[in-house]
Parts: sequence; C-alpha cells; structure tokens
Amino acid sequence: MSTRERDRVLLEELDTRLRRLVLERVREGARVALLGEAPELTRALDAAGCEVLVAPAPAERVERLRAFAPTHVVLPVEDGEPLHQAREAAEAVPGTELLLAMRNAGASAALLETLLGLAPGRPGLSAEALLRGLSSLGLEVRHQELIPRDDSTEALAPGTARALRRLLAQLSPTAEADGLLLALGRAPSRPPAREPGLLSVVLWAGDTPAASLDETLFSLACQEYRPLELLVVLPPGASLAEPEARTLLERYRRLREFSFQLIRVPDGGMARGVREARGQYLSFLDASCVVYPAHYPQLVQRLREGSAAWAFARSRWTLVRQAEGGRFIADKKPFPLGDDFEFSHLLEHPALMYGLVIDRTRVGTLPLEVVDPLEAPRADLPLRLASLFEPVFAAGLATWEWRALGTEPVAPPTPSLQVLLPLSSLEERMARAQARGESTRGLRYQAIDRLNQRIRERFPGVHARVRALASRMLR
Repeated sequence: MSTRERDRVLLEELDTRLRRLVLERVREGARVALLGEAPELTRALDAAGCEVLVAPAPAERVERLRAFAPTHVVLPVEDGEPLHQAREAAEAVPGTELLLAMRNAGASAALLETLLGLAPGRPGLSAEALLRGLSSLGLEVRHQELIPRDDSTEALAPGTARALRRLLAQLSPTAEADGLLLALGRAPSRPPAREPGLLSVVLWAGDTPAASLDETLFSLACQEYRPLELLVVLPPGASLAEPEARTLLERYRRLREFSFQLIRVPDGGMARGVREARGQYLSFLDASCVVYPAHYPQLVQRLREGSAAWAFARSRWTLVRQAEGGRFIADKKPFPLGDDFEFSHLLEHPALMYGLVIDRTRVGTLPLEVVDPLEAPRADLPLRLASLFEPVFAAGLATWEWRALGTEPVAPPTPSLQVLLPLSSLEERMARAQARGESTRGLRYQAIDRLNQRIRERFPGVHARVRALASRMLR
C-alpha cells in the first residue's frame, strides 16, 4: 500500500473513531459545536437529541461559541492549526470539553519513511508537541486513544524497522501511534515549576488496605531525606476513603514535616500525579511498599555525585500474615540481583520501578506520565529510561521492601519491548560477564588442584586417571 493510500485509510479511520467518541461522551440535551463540516456526525447528534452548531466562520468563531455556550467542541480531523482552534474554544467557553483526532506527524513509521526518502515529511504536529501545547493552555487529557500502525516500513528488513521504531517509541511512547484521539477539559491548575532539591513521591493507593498504607506512610515519615512531598493517588474503586487517607497523612506529618496532595479523579490519576509533582527528583511507590530511612538519601546522593539521570536500589519482597495479635512478617526474600546493573533485572523484576529516583533535570522532555490513565505506574518506564540513560545501581544492602498480605505480591505486568542499547553499555556488560567467567574458571582450577593433591597423597595409583578426568573438565 502506498503512503498516500495509507494516509487516506488513516483519515477515514480517524473520522470514524472521532464520530464514535463524540457520541459516547455526549448526552441528550448536550450543546455540541462542530468547527468543521461533518454531515454524518451532525445527523447522529440531531438524532441523539443534541443542539448543534456547525462550522462557524473563523472571523466570528469566538463570538458564536460564546453565544452558543457549547458543552462539547469538536475539532475537524484535517486541520493544520488544532492548537489555535483549541485556544479559541478554551478561551471562549472555559468549561467546555474538546474532542479531536489527528494524524501524528511524529509517528515513528512516518519519520523513518521520510529519512529513507520514501515519502515527504508528514505535515502538522507530532502527538507530543500537541499534548505539550494543550497542557500549556491549561487543558488536561480526560480520554486518549492511540491508533498504532501494524505494517512494516518499506526498504528495511522487518526486524530492523521494528527495532528503529521501538527506539523512537522509547523517546516518546506516542511515536508508535499513527493517529491520536483526545478528549480534553480545563485542568484544575497549571503544571507547577520544578523546585530544586525537592523529592516528589507519587504513591499509588489502589486496593491497598488501610493497614498497609499506614505502614507505607510511617516509613515515608521516617525518611531522612527532606524536602519531601507525597502525591497520593486514590483511583476509582480504591478501598480506602479519602477522609481516612487524609487522617493518616495528617497523623504522620506531625512526626516529620512533609507536604501532601490527595488525587482522586475519574481517570488519569497517576498521570496527573506526575504532572503536578513539583520536585526535581521523582519517585514512584505502591502502598504495599515500605522504604528504609536511608533509601532516598542514598539514591539522591548517588545522583548528585555523578551525571546519571536515575538510580535504583536493592530490594526484598516480604510476606505479611494476619494473626490475632496483629500483622507479622512471615518471610523475606531478596530480589536476586548481582553487584552491577543488568538490563535483565528490570525485565525479570518489574516491581523494581518502585525503588527508583529520577532527576527530572537530566531527562529533558522525555514523557514520564503513563499512557493508559487507568494503569498504575507502567513497568516499562524503567526500561525506557535504561535504554537511554545508564542508571546508578545501589548494590549494597536492600533499602526498601515490597510487601504482600498472605501471598506473594503480584508484580506489574512485564512489558514486551524491543530495546536498543548504547554500544558502551553492551561493552561494559560483556566485560563484567567475562570477568565473572574468569573468576569462576579460577575457582574450578583451585578446587580440582586441591582434589588432585589429596588423591595423589592418599591413592598414588589412580593419580593419572584423575589428571585425565580433570583435563576433560577444563576443556
């Protein structure tokens, strides 16, 4: 399929999906402004009992929108100035919901085809540029759909094209999407300025019982690192009520001062927590975890001493049981990590993401928010970070625990990523593997030498056969 034909199919799909999204989000009696011609959508909205304003002229658009006071504004699919139209609508009717669909000019497949000379550059904005621009207008994402592209880039082997596209996706998760659908509304506040030295911990409260959150907050209050802010996310269906969580936070704030914010929204809570975090340093935590007093000071100090963008620490998982006398620790197991960072650690143990600290001044504009607003922190974030920035691994004693009540804790799902690593990182890993192999080989020699010596002293007659056996073992 040619590039032109693929773009035509994509625009048709975007138009269909946008029409479906609009009809899902409006209710009878809604007032919907369509900033472009959309006959099918107009008929569907009329049938749904909505009042519709269709394609007001650009010169009088703001006045018409103010007079109509729409509950929803729908931007046309093919529009070269979505930010301009979004700004007009947001300023004219601050409480409206914006709905739009767009081709992603920053899609990895489109970028590769342009670099290879197979197609001209796709006009318009990249998804990341659009999202950043919308955020600067004081708008937040309420609903997001990504339309991926399945076919392979021509003129490249399928594996090569896939690897290059994955590399671009590590820089920006939306690069995998050819198209994007959004529903946006006025954000409660603009993103805060970063505060140097402040550590922001985004704490996912999920289905955690009050007793587990109590232990987590106590461990955070005992942290030696300050200044500290907590952003506690209570997602839909959380077992803990907001007043109960606030009571716990106020209690432990008296133990040692920290600031906190409770975030409970219909969706997008974790992403909002990341956006509203004010700290230079960012960390994630689950309410089934506890951190030791020196956990954050150790990681922040490692970051300050070097040039790494992020750091993580050794951990254990802990089995907690309930008895008549209360909760008690039944078992502790360390995560089986070596003394050096290996990429496989993050693949085998996705929960290690709860033990990391990111210096946001060193990752640039790399998105740290989750893509799916209903997910807890995504387990692919450390993998994306590791593909771009070599981390600092605190290989000493464990400084945090991942706790589970009654059974082994359920880890975040292991993501399926194809990762390209810097050559220097691969060389370091090969050198470490070679050193471990030589060390093991030396131990084998020593053990066989001791065995050889003892047998030669006690059983001189069988020494030749033992030496032959040893020679075969060393091949």
